[in-house]
Amino acid sequence: MVDLVKPYTSFAAAYDKMMANVDYIRWANYVEALFAHYNYRPRTILDIACGTGSTAILLAEKGYLMSGTDRAREMLLSAREKAEKCGFHLHLWQQDMKQLAVARPYDAALCLYDSINYITTEEDMKQVFTRVSESLVPHGMFIFDVTTEYNIVKHFDRQTFAENNEDFSYIWRNVYLRKKKVCKTVLTFFLRESEGYRKYEELHIQKIYSVAQIKRFLEQTGYELLSSFDAFSFNKWGKISERINFTAVKK
Repeated sequence: MVDLVKPYTSFAAAYDKMMANVDYIRWANYVEALFAHYNYRPRTILDIACGTGSTAILLAEKGYLMSGTDRAREMLLSAREKAEKCGFHLHLWQQDMKQLAVARPYDAALCLYDSINYITTEEDMKQVFTRVSESLVPHGMFIFDVTTEYNIVKHFDRQTFAENNEDFSYIWRNVYLRKKKVCKTVLTFFLRESEGYRKYEELHIQKIYSVAQIKRFLEQTGYELLSSFDAFSFNKWGKISERINFTAVKK
């Protein structure tokens, strides 16, 4: 029997081990470098789709007042536990970014690690950008990134990854639908439970957007686009960019 679950529910139990190769210190340092590049000094930051909180915790260590939202309750539970172990309090709540709402506006908002690619329609993307804008102070900064078609085709299309661990095993299957600009990923997990292993499956769908599309969405929702850099750099994106980082400010 297979339990079909929403993305990042069963994944949460294994996420940090599976993502152990991700350099979150590099992410946090790059965010701070972007602030410095634009001479912007935020105090409060909202991490949208914060996952298990790795980047938010690192930024909290740098002195920022961090909050985080995520659609998956299981990821937030892990984030809260990790933050408490590190001695930090993160204001966390469960929310789909399409329905983002905050009590007080933030100086800056982040949406990292191609989380934006999970927004699969233009209307939903514009809704997300509008919600983020409403969550920012005037001239607040929005930093986010997208994965590119080049990255998906080179590293994921028709690729299968698998790994066995003591507490879990997974199979990660990918296919890219070029005409639709959509990458479909089926994650099959076998998680150790009290009476053995239980099988779960998650379907992840990501949409590929061009820089021109992202720029248009930002302009239509009241932002000024400051830059679209090849990720982790201050160089203009190119045809072989695997990730593109956008920095925009609310008008």
